[in-house]
Amino acid sequence: MVTDFPLAAADSSAREAALDTSRSYIVQAPAGSGKTELLIQRYLRLLATVENPEEVLAITFTVKAAAEMRLRVVHALQAAREGVTPESAHERTTYLAAVAVVARSEKLGWKVVESPRRMRIQTLDAFSAGIARALPLSSGLGPPGRTAVDEEMNALHRAAAAATLDWLSTSDRRRNDVESVLQHLDNNTAAYVSHVSRMLAARDQWLPMIGGYEPEPGETGHARQQMEISIAGVVQDVLTGAERRLPPDATARLLEQARFAASNLAAGENTEHPLLRLASLTAMPAPEAKRLPDWRALVSLLLVRDGNWRRRIDKRDGFPATAKDRKQQLLDLIEELRGIDGLHEQLQRIPDLPECTYSDEQWQVLLSLFSVLRIAVVELRRLFEASGVTDHTEVALAAGTALGTADSPGEMAMMLDYRIRHLLVDEMQDTSMGQYRLLEQLTEGWQPGDGRTIFCVGDPMQSIYRFRDAEVGRFLRAQRRGLGSVPVETLVLRQNFRSGEHLVHWFNTAFGQIMPASDDVNSGAIRYSESIPVSPNAGAGLVGVHPIVDATPEDEAAATVALLKDCHGRHPRDSIAVLVRSRTHLTALLPQLRNAGLEYQAVDIDRLTDLPEIIDVLALVRALSHEGDRLAWLALLRSPWVGLRWADLHALVLNNTESTIPELLKDPQRVATLSHDGQQRLHAFAQLVDVHCKRNAAWSLRERAEAAWFALRGPASLQDSGQLENVYRFFDVVASLETAGTLPDSATLERQLDGVRVSASTGTDGKIQIMTMHRAKGLQFDHVFLVGLGRMPRSRQRPVLSWLNLSDGEGNDALVISPVGARSEVANDRLHQYIESVEKQKDAFELERLLYVGCTRAVTSLHLVASVSRNADGEGIRLPDSGSLLRLLWPVVSGVFEQAAESAAVTSGSASGDGAKLVQPPLRRLRDACQLMEPAPLPRPGTDQRDAAGEEPVSYHWVGAAARHAGTILHRLLHRSTIEPGSVESLGGEELAVTIDRWARQLGVSATQLDDVRQRVTTGFRRTLEDANGHWLLNGPGDAEYALTGKHNGQLHSVVIDRVRIDENGNHWIVDYKSSTHEGGDLRGFLQQESERHREQLRLYKDIYSKTTNDPVRTALYFPMLQRLLEVDVDSGDANLRARL
Repeated sequence: MVTDFPLAAADSSAREAALDTSRSYIVQAPAGSGKTELLIQRYLRLLATVENPEEVLAITFTVKAAAEMRLRVVHALQAAREGVTPESAHERTTYLAAVAVVARSEKLGWKVVESPRRMRIQTLDAFSAGIARALPLSSGLGPPGRTAVDEEMNALHRAAAAATLDWLSTSDRRRNDVESVLQHLDNNTAAYVSHVSRMLAARDQWLPMIGGYEPEPGETGHARQQMEISIAGVVQDVLTGAERRLPPDATARLLEQARFAASNLAAGENTEHPLLRLASLTAMPAPEAKRLPDWRALVSLLLVRDGNWRRRIDKRDGFPATAKDRKQQLLDLIEELRGIDGLHEQLQRIPDLPECTYSDEQWQVLLSLFSVLRIAVVELRRLFEASGVTDHTEVALAAGTALGTADSPGEMAMMLDYRIRHLLVDEMQDTSMGQYRLLEQLTEGWQPGDGRTIFCVGDPMQSIYRFRDAEVGRFLRAQRRGLGSVPVETLVLRQNFRSGEHLVHWFNTAFGQIMPASDDVNSGAIRYSESIPVSPNAGAGLVGVHPIVDATPEDEAAATVALLKDCHGRHPRDSIAVLVRSRTHLTALLPQLRNAGLEYQAVDIDRLTDLPEIIDVLALVRALSHEGDRLAWLALLRSPWVGLRWADLHALVLNNTESTIPELLKDPQRVATLSHDGQQRLHAFAQLVDVHCKRNAAWSLRERAEAAWFALRGPASLQDSGQLENVYRFFDVVASLETAGTLPDSATLERQLDGVRVSASTGTDGKIQIMTMHRAKGLQFDHVFLVGLGRMPRSRQRPVLSWLNLSDGEGNDALVISPVGARSEVANDRLHQYIESVEKQKDAFELERLLYVGCTRAVTSLHLVASVSRNADGEGIRLPDSGSLLRLLWPVVSGVFEQAAESAAVTSGSASGDGAKLVQPPLRRLRDACQLMEPAPLPRPGTDQRDAAGEEPVSYHWVGAAARHAGTILHRLLHRSTIEPGSVESLGGEELAVTIDRWARQLGVSATQLDDVRQRVTTGFRRTLEDANGHWLLNGPGDAEYALTGKHNGQLHSVVIDRVRIDENGNHWIVDYKSSTHEGGDLRGFLQQESERHREQLRLYKDIYSKTTNDPVRTALYFPMLQRLLEVDVDSGDANLRARL
């Protein structure tokens, strides 16, 4: 039974109301509720009521979302024109709305199907750009420029921040401002530039606060007064919340206990105890900022310093040992107060509340910081003008300027007010402060009943972009106060069309416990909104909890790989997602996935600087940019393109620290000390250096580097086309930074590269997607694995200015702002500490929502993978870290982990404590030394091209032997036959050939090799099915592709066993498939050789596997091509053929 009738009825009513085009709504649409379809239906309904399609504006937040919505609208209009009536109810609703639009279009001559550009469906960035560029002078944007890419913008921000330091050499009063901020940051110029550049990236958040122009001296006093009023308002808000929750009878008893404690303390020696001020208190203090010390004193009676309720009271708190009755009365009172919803949280905030005035020193630092930030903005705009670029933030600020204010609307605002009749906004919870302000400006002056409407759709439970200034409190504010001057009604959707029934019920149970009980605008608390499954998903959905005890990250990765292999093997056509909180949580997983042969696509995971193909190209660019960069030149000589051994590198630079590497390359006596191989390689490389280092004047750095890379045969060291794309992306970054054929400095280049994320793919399957939870928002997958749930992310960096935009009790904005001082000052800055505490609370609530986003991507199954540690005494398990996702899930999953810890017979510990060993990295190099190639002569008619060229072309690594690819595919077929009996065996010859060909193409098998590979695989597979040994292996209990991690000879190893077969006597057979063939008479000799070759591998498998079972373990090799099962005794050295009949 999946239908909850009250919620289902409420959902239907909300969807019906949403299509009333005369009213304005904000729709709360949880994950999987079909919000895009509802948005499209509303859009079509509105189009059918206006005179021109441009009167309806639909705003999305991504280009992809805008394109998808436009495409779906166009498809709906085309279907309506063709007259094809759909069957489902929601599709019929869309169809009928589209029919009305087609009729309207034909009547008024819109031709909207032929000209879909008339439909205004666009991103907010695109809309802002249109406003700003329509009026470049009034907006202040100036001439149109291109939008800079991220790495280019980072460089501009740093350049503008650094330019403000130039004021130190002037006599202007701004010099004092720069000096003041520098002193505030311990005179650390690197920290100064870093902080100011980060502030420039977020200038849309603070520039409206501080203004773009220097205030007059008399105006600063007024600004200080207004900010202090804002702080007092925040304090009063918290105190009022506490007062409202305290029952009158409880406050009377609390005051009595406070006076008793104060009277006892007054007789003691502690004359500064905060409770002393309560000695004559007869009534609760008013919820005013000036009474904050009294409130703090009262709270100290109820809570201890860490914010928890008191459990014991003694003479230090004013309760001597003889006052047992008084102690018990206070403890009884505390127990009563525990049960009051929201009181504890409100009381916890009171000790952290700030004083309501700035010190003169604080205020002076703030003024200096405001001045420096204004200078930085001016410098950035100067750089924009010089380089002909801009960014989205500047465009949005310019659009806001063009629209003007409510009192003084701009020309563009009046024009848009005339043209826009209806506004639709998708993903409303993701609006930043600047974007929200722009939406308010757009609707300023709209009145209820004037025919204009607002329709906002979003899900506050999926608000996870605080790092982009997306505060979920704005969604709550819009629900309560409307948008701009337009009040809106709130609708809540309930049906989940995405996930299976059991998943939806688990979401309701889990997040009902994880999320707070009520919403709060200022802290970002969002209560859980329950969903209901739909009938087609009845009985579907699975949640799997996979506990790992006392494991290293490598152990956890190995367990995850095993789960993924099993899932992919069982559901080869289904989509699978591996989601993590942070990219760093994939460090151990990705290599093990590659080693296991699982094809995956990692979406925006890798940094360019971390990729092996970039490390060598980076050395090349640095070397060409600066001949004195010795480290880069040595790295280049060690790269695969040159491949000097360590001894040759040492001989080249021995006892010479003055000369550059290019100079040493021209020293014949020094070169003669190298090995013969080293001299050959160095001679060829020196010719290239001479050519490409002399091109400074005529060639750009990117052109020289790219030409040198090709001459060094750089493409030959790559493994696939994805690596080639990454190299060209790297060259693009170089081109964006170089000036006059060189780089400003290598650190700038590496900083920009660190910010460039790229996707990596290990095959063409694409069924396994790996990404962060943030990246997965808006997507769905059949199976979702949340991994690394027990791990923590890196801490965030403090900005030089901390601020809060809060809402007071009447819904008005209250700005609380503080400078961030030197490290030694932060602990004593109560205002900053308060802001930090609120920020931490907001982060904690957002973490709950991030977990919700990750879980609700699942359609069929959700898998939670995490590692926990047992206590030092081995009894019980440690509580997960308080900032981890697992800690949030602990009330729901703790029982599973505790049971796993109790039943774990073997634990996976960290690596051996014998001490770390220095491992020398292997030397990778191309087969032959690089050399300058003369252009090949044109072939004469009738001659073979290979003869004319004189040698075979370069052999690239990705072109493997047919036999190796055949072995890979045969392993895959045998694995599939084991986990899905009959799925492959039932395939006809043609179907089997199609399957083999598809997998071969995924492996990159060329057309000339395809027939050979197909024949090898088909022969091996058919022979296995016809063999009694093969039939016994494929059928029966055990495991296939069994992944394990364990210790062997003191080292940690991760292995994958082709087949574990448990026979009728309880023996566990470890069987490794070998696709080798043998032509000749001495078959027994060949098998004996094979047993010797693979004995150590089988010994490793047996040693690790034996730790998981007490049953006998035997090892064997199986040769499908030969139909032979060869038992190998890894202890005695015997090898015997076994017949399983």
